[in-house]
Amino acid sequence: MKQLLRVYLCSPILCCLLFLALLGGCRSSQQYIMLARDGASSSGAVAAIADRANAIRIESSSYFLLQQRHELSKKYKDQPLKKELRALLRQSNLSDRNALDNNRYTKEVATSLQSYFIALQELAASNAPADIGAKTGDIIAKIDDLLQAKNLAPFSFPSSIAPIAVTYISDRDLRKELISRKGSILKALMTLDALLSTLSQDIDAHAMSIRNARLAMLIQPSYLETTSASLTTLSDNELWVNLRQRDLLGSTTENEDKRNIAEAQKSSRKFRELFMKMTAE
Repeated sequence: MKQLLRVYLCSPILCCLLFLALLGGCRSSQQYIMLARDGASSSGAVAAIADRANAIRIESSSYFLLQQRHELSKKYKDQPLKKELRALLRQSNLSDRNALDNNRYTKEVATSLQSYFIALQELAASNAPADIGAKTGDIIAKIDDLLQAKNLAPFSFPSSIAPIAVTYISDRDLRKELISRKGSILKALMTLDALLSTLSQDIDAHAMSIRNARLAMLIQPSYLETTSASLTTLSDNELWVNLRQRDLLGSTTENEDKRNIAEAQKSSRKFRELFMKMTAE
């Protein structure tokens, strides 16, 4: 019996099959690692776009304030003008802060979901730190707080995705982990998709407002004003040409915004398809 066992163990074919079986297990784990990495990347892209939406919102409203200041200066002078400008600035700041808060909320949801997928990636790679249980518990609590603040249903994640200390987690456990949270994760992804769509519309609208303001305030007046010193120096000419070029061709940042949004939307679609495939029952 021992001799027969020794023959089996020494068989090149059996050794090869055993090696392939081990590789198959590694490949299976790699699928979960890639899924978690794609989820983290997709969520992170939404967070970055939320930051960009804040910046372009402030730029757009600043141009609006300057335009209104110019118009009000035709109607008011001295203290009445200051009073009108102060009220306008206060109103604009309030509106901007509300918009910025909404964008920050989008970023918080996205970064919290990103943190979840990073933790899942650590589990799939079997290199989770000793405090993984406490870490994921904090993530879950934060997501619940965010959703409740906006009167949305909580994700209802289980209390923890892993024990306090983890050295190995099987593919079966990883699949069980994903399936148990499938509804919650899909709800989070749909929320981020809707928020991303809103961010895209806001960025497009504000980019157009900036172009229009730049034309009305800087490009056209400088060219039509022939009695002042406007456009009489080389630096003035170069600045005017650059402004007109940005107006007609679109700025580099504007094109980059469109590209980043399109890539984020594509990444979200691909991730959801992969997620649905890997959690199909």
